Amino acid sequence: MARVVAKALSRDFENIEIITVNVARDVGRDGGEILRIEVVFEGTMKGQDARQVAGAARRLRPILQEEVDTDLYPLLSFVSKVDYDRGHRRSAGD
Repeated sequence: MARVVAKALSRDFENIEIITVNVARDVGRDGGEILRIEVVFEGTMKGQDARQVAGAARRLRPILQEEVDTDLYPLLSFVSKVDYDRGHRRSAGD
């Protein structure tokens, strides 16, 4: 599923490179199941790329339904590789 998400989102962004995608089933605030998707990227999110983030879940949902056969809502977060690595170093030191 992560590969499908990375491929679909890569088409939408010009100034960033998607490094990895982490996908996990989770439960949303309302108690319904969701897909929690963390997109780790390199580059600078600006201009058109920043605007693409707002509609990413809407564009991704039909692709997930068609290619992965899931209708769970994708809740996306975009994290720079620098911040992602910093967070993993911090948690490894705990």
